[in-house]
Amino acid sequence: MKRLYTFFMAAALCLSSNAATPINVVNGISQELAVSRAAIVGNITYDLTFNIPASKTEAVKGNATITFIYKGGKTDLQLDFQGAPSQFDGLCVVNGKQIAVAWQDEHILIPRKSLRRGKNIISMSFISGDKSLNRNADYLYTLFVPEHARSVFPCFDQPDLKALFRTRLNVPEGWETITSVSTERIPTYLFSFVAGKFSKQTQERNGRTFTALYRETDAKKVAQLDTVFDIADHSIRWFEDYTGIKYPFSSYGFVVLPGYQFGGMEHPGAIQFTDHEIFLGEHPTPEELQTRVELIAHETAHCWFGDDVTMRWFNDVWTKEVFANFLASKIAKQLFPDVNHDLNFLRMYQTRALSTDRTQGTHPIQQQLDNLNSAGLLYGNIIYQKSPVMMRKLEEQMGASRFRQGLQEYLNTYSYSNATWDELINILDRYAPEAHLKEFSEVWVKQKGMPTVTTQWNDGKLIITQSDPFKRGLTWQQSFLVDAIYINKVENDGAEQTRITTTTIPVDMQGDKKEIALAKRPDYIVPNADGSGYGLFVFDNFDNIPLPTDDLRRFALAMNMYENYLAHGIDAKSLSDTMHSWLKAENNALIASQLVSYWGGAVSAMPDTDRYFQELQMWQEYRNATIASVKQRLIRQLYNTVSDESVTDSIYNVWADKSDPLLSKTDYTQIAYRLAILKPQQWQKILQKQRTRLSDADEIRQFDFISRACTPDVDEQQRLFISLLKAENRRIEPWTASLLRLLNDRTREPLNNRYLQPALDALLDVQRTGDIFFPGKWLSALLSGHHSKEARQIVETFISQHPNYPDKLMNKIKENAYTLTR
Repeated sequence: MKRLYTFFMAAALCLSSNAATPINVVNGISQELAVSRAAIVGNITYDLTFNIPASKTEAVKGNATITFIYKGGKTDLQLDFQGAPSQFDGLCVVNGKQIAVAWQDEHILIPRKSLRRGKNIISMSFISGDKSLNRNADYLYTLFVPEHARSVFPCFDQPDLKALFRTRLNVPEGWETITSVSTERIPTYLFSFVAGKFSKQTQERNGRTFTALYRETDAKKVAQLDTVFDIADHSIRWFEDYTGIKYPFSSYGFVVLPGYQFGGMEHPGAIQFTDHEIFLGEHPTPEELQTRVELIAHETAHCWFGDDVTMRWFNDVWTKEVFANFLASKIAKQLFPDVNHDLNFLRMYQTRALSTDRTQGTHPIQQQLDNLNSAGLLYGNIIYQKSPVMMRKLEEQMGASRFRQGLQEYLNTYSYSNATWDELINILDRYAPEAHLKEFSEVWVKQKGMPTVTTQWNDGKLIITQSDPFKRGLTWQQSFLVDAIYINKVENDGAEQTRITTTTIPVDMQGDKKEIALAKRPDYIVPNADGSGYGLFVFDNFDNIPLPTDDLRRFALAMNMYENYLAHGIDAKSLSDTMHSWLKAENNALIASQLVSYWGGAVSAMPDTDRYFQELQMWQEYRNATIASVKQRLIRQLYNTVSDESVTDSIYNVWADKSDPLLSKTDYTQIAYRLAILKPQQWQKILQKQRTRLSDADEIRQFDFISRACTPDVDEQQRLFISLLKAENRRIEPWTASLLRLLNDRTREPLNNRYLQPALDALLDVQRTGDIFFPGKWLSALLSGHHSKEARQIVETFISQHPNYPDKLMNKIKENAYTLTR
């Protein structure tokens, strides 16, 4: 009570005595504040001490000394700090003098009269908020992107005020620690520390030392660290060669974390990875192996793109992500020479970009951002997956050599500093003025959506048109291929045979219409034949279309067919039958895996009777599959969505006997969750048996949290759901999403429709208290299992009744409700 009294008295004194208090003091970090501070503050150093107790119920306390150069200003200086009044006593030392300061709307207001032009030093003690400490029983890790550093210590929490960090961690005996680099300037969102009971490995590659912290106890999985170090070393050397710039930081370390809410995070010197994408099962699929390579290469790429050269404001956060993904795919091309990487690019990026861009929740790659407290809503498939599609087209427009030269100039010009997308475009434009990159950027980067492309033959011409579904008159500059297929019946030794000939037509689309001479009418016109185009390519006819012999064309045809299905150009049964028949003939594992996904997508939209029949067929294909990764994909599709009783019994037998060596421990756990729901009389027996198969303490904690959703007791289901409406019960977000997804299992509809309205009502709080990807994951877990008209009505009513809802959050709702409302 005394501390609170001291704080409020100090704040009142400061506010009453200082007429220069800023008017625009608001929650978060507004762009107005960021611009004004960047003009007057620089050369920042944080000397930070954190006292971390063994018990997560005890507060983390610390001291901060902030040194900076001040150019002078007209108002008090706002220092960002988020928390309750009890977390700050209202006192700090400014340039050697203890003064009382005000704490207002998440900011500590440093009186301008206490500051001087030139060097200033501010010191204070604080109590950290738990929001971004990610505290567990015997370890914690910080995650500050996009503006959560201020929840843990006072700082200038914006990307263009880079600083040196000197960090001291006082931790319990036996704990390991790792922090971000201390020798190069980084923004606050890239500062991080990890402390806890971890194992540690240090290895050298090509004269460089790599350090890893991890909690995994399975010796076979831990042995995979050798491969992880190899990939990291290869990635560094590749980027040094590609950029012409040596690794920009003094150390390379990483932490592998269970239950981690991202795939990875690029803190220089202390990268964080999720365990399930680093430590793979005994029989990883080709997709899993490539995903691991691209994840490690992605986070390593950030050391140049994001950590060295950082966006000035988070509206350009995508610029670091596009280069991390786009260039990581080039590294995967080297490490997997036998893979068709054009095909893999479609699988990794194009299909996922389309999954958002086809919806009413789509948005531009570059988005307007007024305050960093909404920056988390910028993240998603558009910035991670559509932007590499765009960048590949931009590279094609320029040429790979000039593109690389432009990037090298960009990195050298803005090294250890900040830059905008427009500044990069200005550089690239000088290398290829004929590519009209500013016009290209205006449509591809600054406008939402994708074109609808139609093709038809008329009077000796192939006519290609593109239109803007949002009726803005936009045209997308891009090139793609169109295949004109001719079916001819010929006689050979008295027998009639079918001869298929194909004419491939390159299309350079610069406007809304293109006409190309084509004398004979084709039997089939296949636009976007190799997937190099982006948009909805409307097909006139899929019936009995010949299946291409070329792998890339087969994948592209399946992708285009699925998009036409979603656009109501093909019915679910036709798509289902086609994907099934194509799967039977497919020998490329990546294509076959995607066919399974499209098949499953169509099956999920079918009435019960038709769906049960398709599930039986899918089970039969699983039994007959000869490609290991396809076999894995089929049963994973089934155990996540199966409703048919006989198929459920068959999966139960596989689970009970652990008879499929291709399935991992995680697979068997996921199967147990669904079996417990589908077999309510045996739910406890199933879960108890699966729990005995787990030995790792972190795995058991996760299992005990999630498996509660499997109870058949509807009142207990309701209590569990209500518990998730409180932020403290959502702390480990991947576990929360899994629990919510099970509560909303399709077999529990319509009873679980009662969760929809309160879960949507809670979304603002979910966004406020969660990390950047969590609102989307919350919505996916909530909505993906629902298929009823009642559920659709609830969601559509919510959308219609909230016309002034934050647009970025509403886009997340519309995106995740697409299959329910389309």
